[in-house]
Amino acid sequence: MYFLDKWSEKTEKQRRSLACIEIKGKAKPEGKIQIMKIPRQKVVSVFFDPDEVSADVVYYGLEAWLQYCPYKQAARSRELYDGNPWTNPRAWANCEVQVPLKRK
Repeated sequence: MYFLDKWSEKTEKQRRSLACIEIKGKAKPEGKIQIMKIPRQKVVSVFFDPDEVSADVVYYGLEAWLQYCPYKQAARSRELYDGNPWTNPRAWANCEVQVPLKRK
């Protein structure tokens, strides 16, 4: 999941995001499906179980950390799952949030 809007700027229902999957090998865009390459970059990363810890707590914690560290957010945050989180409980329980960084 790649967020187009910042977490604190819009309500949960107003935030826009893209669902992304990793493709190994060659692929071509078709219809509304686009091919994107996420650039290699420095990120702050948090792993958590959404059933145990609210995503709001994770995102607000990351925002607070960014206020006091020597980095700032370089791009929108993203959620990564190792599998389909809607059908695989193990993938859901191991959510990773990444925030791309650059020096202040």
